[in-house]
Amino acid sequence: MAVRSTKVYRTFDEINKDLEILKMERDIAYLRFKKDLDETKESLKPGNIIGETPKKILNVVGAFSGPLKNAALTWLFKKIF
Repeated sequence: MAVRSTKVYRTFDEINKDLEILKMERDIAYLRFKKDLDETKESLKPGNIIGETPKKILNVVGAFSGPLKNAALTWLFKKIF
């Protein structure tokens, strides 16, 4: 646990300045949290979860050539449909 030193304020302006800084830091932390939450919600949408899988499969199938590629695509379409 970190040890915090006690700060001694000499004027109310010093207190207000620190309070303003803390408010800004809190606002930034909240905005980061909100952005991360929105990104997480977006990544969990069905279209985004499913969207990457076909692209990855097609990249793998694209590595095949000729009859192997045709067989892989036929097998893939039978599984999907």
